[in-house]
Amino acid sequence: MFLNQLTDLKRLYRMSALRQAATITLTFLVLMFVAGSIAVTAFEHEWQIRIEDELTSRFAEVRDDINRFNFDPTRYPLSKNERIEFRTSGPTIKSGMYNTLDVNWRFGDSPSTAVQDAEWLDDPSGKWMFMVGNVKDGQLIVGTDLRRQDDFLQIMLRTMGFVGLGAAISALLIGIYLGLRTQRRISAMALTLSNFGAGNLTARMGQTARQDDLADLSRQLDATLSQLNSLIRQSRDFASNIAHDLRTPLTRLRIRLDRALYDETSSKEHVEAAMSQTDSIIEIFDAFLRIAKLETGTARATFLPIDLGKLADEIAQIYGPVIESSGRVFVTDIHSSITIRGDRVLLIQLMANLLENAIRHTPDGCTIRLIAKGQGIGVADDGPGIPPEEFTRITQPLYRLECSRKSEGVGLGLSLAKTIAEIHSGKLEFANNKNNESGTGLLVQVTLPSIS
Repeated sequence: MFLNQLTDLKRLYRMSALRQAATITLTFLVLMFVAGSIAVTAFEHEWQIRIEDELTSRFAEVRDDINRFNFDPTRYPLSKNERIEFRTSGPTIKSGMYNTLDVNWRFGDSPSTAVQDAEWLDDPSGKWMFMVGNVKDGQLIVGTDLRRQDDFLQIMLRTMGFVGLGAAISALLIGIYLGLRTQRRISAMALTLSNFGAGNLTARMGQTARQDDLADLSRQLDATLSQLNSLIRQSRDFASNIAHDLRTPLTRLRIRLDRALYDETSSKEHVEAAMSQTDSIIEIFDAFLRIAKLETGTARATFLPIDLGKLADEIAQIYGPVIESSGRVFVTDIHSSITIRGDRVLLIQLMANLLENAIRHTPDGCTIRLIAKGQGIGVADDGPGIPPEEFTRITQPLYRLECSRKSEGVGLGLSLAKTIAEIHSGKLEFANNKNNESGTGLLVQVTLPSIS
């Protein structure tokens, strides 16, 4: 894959890893150039000071020698790095430091000692530094060659250039290598997302032994894709259940309206039955709207402190007579004194859904128990119960067990109860009711966080 990328210049340019490596290398070269310029400037400045100090020291040495023994040209032979001349005649030069001198250079007073160095005579400017001063009855001129500085500077610049270029190439190659490793992992993520988007819901990054930020991102990506897969499957099941559960009331509605149209003797009865079916359909969509509204989390803004025990007593007073009139036995087991933070109306609706669900799916004579202990509040019955493998599915919207397809309800009560529990930071849990003689039944309980 990457060989193909390397042949595609546009894709190569778009690879962030290569651009990062090139940017780092270019930045390194710029920094090297700046650092080299500063180093050269500092070197020239220090070298100039050193040359001046050496020239001053040499001038003082020759001056002292002239003062003691007069000037002897043989003591100061011609040299490539130094020129010394003592002039007792000719134009007077102002004392000081010079980079060039426009004079007829001769050593001593004899024409035979005229300087024969062509390089010295042609262009001494810029290559030498001179110090001129009065000594006895003449002027002393001491010159030193500056080309030593240039030679050393060229060596330093070449060395810095080779080292900098080698370091830049090494940094570029290392950056490309590390960048391509990172790019390969990023491309794998992109490919996984592309495959998932194309319909392969099993596409995943897979486990990795690495412990870095990209490995964490890969694991988060897999977790997100798994959750999306679950939501997609749930949406498909949701749509299937909607079609299944709405088909019957819509069919009945169509039949009733058809009969009302052609059967004038009982048209009123058929219209009333059609309205009942319409109410059932509206009830389904109202439940959907309530769930969607609750899932936005806006209800938390109205939360207030609530005594869980007192809330359970209130629910028992409201629904106890309803349960008794349905032919079931209603008992309470309330031993909670904690305070929670929540919405009283929503929590009553949650418990109402659990109690109505227990009434709907238990036969006459069964016992329905309202429980409030510690941080939990729930409902237990000794009815037929449900298989444990269904516990994770019965809270899905419109999901109904086959044995309850013929009973009333639309399969949204437990889904709504779960949503209410979650916005209260609680957890809706299911278990077999073991606290009865028959050993059957269902226990549904919500555990809520306490604030006291």
